[in-house]
Amino acid sequence: MAAKKFELTKAEALDLYFKMVLTRKTEDRHEELFQQQVVPVYTHLGTGQEAVGCGVSALLQPEDWLIGTHRGVAEVVGKGLSVTDIFLEYGGRANSISGGRAGLHLHSPDLHILPLAGSLGSDFSLAVGAGLAVRNKGLKAVVVDYFGEGAAEQVDFHGAMNMAVLYQVPVIFCCATNQFVEYHPYRDTTCAADVATRAEAYCMKWQIVADGNDMFAVGRAMKEAIAHARSGQGPYFLEFKTYRLAPHHTGDPCVYRRPEEVEEARQRDPLPRAAQTLLGRKWASPKDLDDIAARCDRLIEEAVETLLRSPLPEAAGVLDHALA
Repeated sequence: MAAKKFELTKAEALDLYFKMVLTRKTEDRHEELFQQQVVPVYTHLGTGQEAVGCGVSALLQPEDWLIGTHRGVAEVVGKGLSVTDIFLEYGGRANSISGGRAGLHLHSPDLHILPLAGSLGSDFSLAVGAGLAVRNKGLKAVVVDYFGEGAAEQVDFHGAMNMAVLYQVPVIFCCATNQFVEYHPYRDTTCAADVATRAEAYCMKWQIVADGNDMFAVGRAMKEAIAHARSGQGPYFLEFKTYRLAPHHTGDPCVYRRPEEVEEARQRDPLPRAAQTLLGRKWASPKDLDDIAARCDRLIEEAVETLLRSPLPEAAGVLDHALA
């Protein structure tokens, strides 16, 4: 009964699938725009991780908070950030949310998407702080801190885990284990196969989703974690096993992995798997899926048009918001 309670509904599944497709197409277009020198920010694509990236945020409420990653299109699209806002930020335009200052650091005060920390892994403490603020104000919101297994090697991770439980903050720590830490396979840098088991040392409830490319498995786990945190039971740790099909960033030759390994992982691509399940359940027809793809294409073209006609910041404003 409990497992059924956390199953994705048809509406939730279709919304999540739409956001996954939109993420894939947005990132592909970002790569094109960078190669064409239209935007200066190079890519950190999350290709192959869309079920996790979108899944950790698509089921959140407007009042919930999100801290994402540099590979961050999926999670912010999941929370509702528009492609236009993403491209304006990547393009450094004056009418972006940050006024052309954020680059890869996608954020939105209105959507409760917190800015990224400049130092990778220091966001764990920020998440605990945000959770403490929510708790102290008596709000029902939750905070999702989304990160990769490499960030979990940072020293702030351990203190934050301990404090999160000590103060019973409504934070959901979501680790996307994509098998790589920058230019190294995770298995070559860390002895333990799992990250989530560390949560047990801090008396935190945890769960490993062995197939993080299964949109429905991700949704079930997130709904359970959200219910746990929102009901005042404290933090929750989720680890999703997935695979980064893309290079670490634009231009990465990926000499640290075999092409056969990538091809094998491509057979578990979350997008066609989600589409097949939706069709099998008769929750969508082939035309419905085509319409979703066409809708995504329209949103992306509108975003590019807005980007191209948007101004760059004036040099005179370079010291605005700088405090000394």
